[in-house]
Amino acid sequence: MTERRPNPRCVVKVGKGRGFIIEHLVKFYYPARAFVRHRVVVTAAHCLQELPPAHAMPNCEERTYEKLLGSLDGGKTEVWAECLFVDPIADIAVLGCPDNQQLGDEADAYHELTDNVPVLRIDDARSGRGWVLSLDGHWVRTTLEVFSGPDGMVLSIDPTEAGMSGSPVLNDTGRAVGVVVVGQETVSTANGERRNERAGPQPMLMRNLPGWLLQFQR
Repeated sequence: MTERRPNPRCVVKVGKGRGFIIEHLVKFYYPARAFVRHRVVVTAAHCLQELPPAHAMPNCEERTYEKLLGSLDGGKTEVWAECLFVDPIADIAVLGCPDNQQLGDEADAYHELTDNVPVLRIDDARSGRGWVLSLDGHWVRTTLEVFSGPDGMVLSIDPTEAGMSGSPVLNDTGRAVGVVVVGQETVSTANGERRNERAGPQPMLMRNLPGWLLQFQR
């Protein structure tokens, strides 16, 4: 299996954390059957300033965030985004383009940020070697561990640093399998000391993303 590290430009700023760009295929049937590619940003839910209201049919203003996104090397977050999905329990969210009818300039800025950069493909999480993006923008080695927990399968990685929330967890071939949401896990040793070990649980994309986003990923 060939190891691969993607271009770090697939990772963007989301508030005080990060997110990463994937491509979502939307299937249309009228006027002709076709697929349209939409780019979305996957991030940690806690990177949002606040959660959108719990409502089955909110208007776009209620779930649109001003000046939330930016490039990692740009310094500022100037780009607006609309929350398309959020799971506060798993700590994962999906952001998309603002409404291009009401917020045309903001939608153009979203496309400028996301359209001309690489996208990450996603995959199932499995134990083995992987990668995470360091604070200085370099891919560094981590060890993925997938095991059965009380609520299903759990993904853990090596400890991370503050500011890496929302970063992708990659497998050895460079595909995204998870999202960094937990920096480290503190455990008690036999002699009563506390020490930092694995970081997890981290959301697993194929388990925690919504079905409509996963439908045409493979």
